[in-house]
Amino acid sequence: MKLLRPMTAADIDAVVALIELHDEDDAAEAQRFYSELNGCHGQFVLEQQDGIIGVTGFEAPSGCEQCYWITWTYVHPRHLNRGHGRAMLTELIDHLRQLGARKLFVKVSDYVDAHGSAVYAAALHLYESLGFAVEARHADFYDAGEAQIILGMRLAPPRRHDTAMQHPAIQFNEIFEIAETEGAWSFGWHERRGRGVAAPFSREDLQTGLDAVSREGARCVFLSFPSNYAGVHEALAGAGFDEAGMLKDYYDDGIDELHYAYFFNHALITNNHDEN
Repeated sequence: MKLLRPMTAADIDAVVALIELHDEDDAAEAQRFYSELNGCHGQFVLEQQDGIIGVTGFEAPSGCEQCYWITWTYVHPRHLNRGHGRAMLTELIDHLRQLGARKLFVKVSDYVDAHGSAVYAAALHLYESLGFAVEARHADFYDAGEAQIILGMRLAPPRRHDTAMQHPAIQFNEIFEIAETEGAWSFGWHERRGRGVAAPFSREDLQTGLDAVSREGARCVFLSFPSNYAGVHEALAGAGFDEAGMLKDYYDDGIDELHYAYFFNHALITNNHDEN
């Protein structure tokens, strides 16, 4: 028996209100996502006689082959600890398998509130019990002392794929603060015409971006690129970026997503953690 029904525009206000009961930042970003970016495509609600009591869904990242992210998944506080979250996610995963999904990812915070409670510990445990495994952990991502944990799960057997190295020329075209973070920024980019370059971008290109976000008060910068882009690691390392993990088979089987991080005043952040 199907528990979920597709979300509609008429559900947005109720869904955002439900999310806001758990996390105001999530609610604000979900409102923008549903209303301005994605609409309700791939989004589902769990409804009972007293209205919508749960929400979940998925979105497909650009440039990836049959790879998906789980979007906001919450159950109304009055209906917690009754198995609704597990039931929603199990149905969503089955739906994605039927769509031919290869891999599924989800992000979780390790936020600890003022009372010492790990707010998302139950969600992390639920995802792991469903078969997800931690693939990347970004320290100080959402804020100093609050990490981002990315879990992944394979939904289809691996297949052979052409993973030959490519030599793109990359143009950075914007800077932006990453949603739901305090001071974590990233750079938008696209491939330029004229490939076969010695390096995808120069150290000067990166420094221009770092200077720009520094003027905005950035705490750190996170960037990611396909693993088959030649020269990316060397260019980033030369500008002071550190490796920050990877998502296996993200773009396609054999092509991972490599993550890099640059921290301003990193020593100060580390010292603050030691004092706490």
